[in-house]
Amino acid sequence: MELYEVVGSIRRLELMRRIMSRRLLSNLGLHPGQPPMIEYVIEHPGCTQKNVADELDITPASAASSLKRLEKAGIIRRETDRNDCRCNRLYVTELGIQKSRDAREAFNALDIRMFEGISDDERVMYKQLCERMFENMADETTRGLTICKLHSAADNIFSQQEEDN
Repeated sequence: MELYEVVGSIRRLELMRRIMSRRLLSNLGLHPGQPPMIEYVIEHPGCTQKNVADELDITPASAASSLKRLEKAGIIRRETDRNDCRCNRLYVTELGIQKSRDAREAFNALDIRMFEGISDDERVMYKQLCERMFENMADETTRGLTICKLHSAADNIFSQQEEDN
């Protein structure tokens, strides 16, 4: 079997998962990137917009835009810091907690569906193969990055290429 056929299968699976993920999020009234943002605020109540941007490795403007959208939807609320009136603290509303639960359940169901008919041993082997392929391609700048930071690194490379053209 040719390597391009294997790579094509990986890409096809990745695209199908992206399509299904966007459908799930759309059904919940969420946009891609919002569930990790909601999760971060759930795990760090009282955090700031800057904390969110730093953790998710997005620009402050992008964080501001997404948080504004989440606030308008009633998922996130802001409270002025008692000690610093210039600082807003972020909290997730009950609706946001429910949306987060719903998203987790939907993604869990998607994962179960994706791995249907695949044994535990096959899952372990698949994970090991993916990790080895990642290590084969990673370098010192990418090896230790979280998924959010890998997304950001990819976006930055594409943005830089567009600016250069």
